[in-house]
Amino acid sequence: MKQDNSLNIFNNFNNPQILAHFITKKNNKDINKVLSSKFNSFSLKENILIIPMQKHTTNVILSNSAGVFDECDGAFTMNPKIVCSIKVADCMPIYFAHQNKTVYGIIHAGWRGLIKGIIKKTAILLKSSKFNLKNFDIIIGPSIQNCCFEIGIDVADKFPKTYLKLKKNRKYQVNLQNIALDYLIKVGFLKEAIHVAPDCTFCMEDNYWSYRRSQGTTDRMIGLIGFRTFIKN
Repeated sequence: MKQDNSLNIFNNFNNPQILAHFITKKNNKDINKVLSSKFNSFSLKENILIIPMQKHTTNVILSNSAGVFDECDGAFTMNPKIVCSIKVADCMPIYFAHQNKTVYGIIHAGWRGLIKGIIKKTAILLKSSKFNLKNFDIIIGPSIQNCCFEIGIDVADKFPKTYLKLKKNRKYQVNLQNIALDYLIKVGFLKEAIHVAPDCTFCMEDNYWSYRRSQGTTDRMIGLIGFRTFIKN
């Protein structure tokens, strides 16, 4: 899958009609303004966004109507007039696009959601809607990488030991992208259909906001996925 680094648009799904976009620190200086204006700067109509009110849950919805959804960390739609969205600032935006049907979505996967099982819940949702997981392309977008994601023993105990690496400072290094990749494959998605963006949101300060780097006082990047005709590029 190819990425246009100047616009942070992932535009090489097998389904040519579906477009994934990542609004970053570099290509939009005021994310809060973008949110409040319903993404008007990207020519999106006011009534086509699905906006989850994220709480690090495993709740993922399938909706063909726009709106704000409480206690939700992921959204899918089969309506080509709807754009799914999430906000992140170190957590993984994970995009899903069916290769030949009108179904797509995005989930917010931080370490809490990952461990609680948001990927499994996503798979259950799609299978219950009669979709074959092997027919989805997936992008794990820019997020904090193992070079910068350190945790103490209190959090390390929540992860499978095989994913932990003890450092000299007695902190543990964790590769969240590898965990997400393994979990996606385990529930039935195809490895060859999954692309992992290499950018670290903590390291690349000029491009990305980082919750950890700013110690909790930061703006957010926005992940969007929708039909190409509804996003101006």
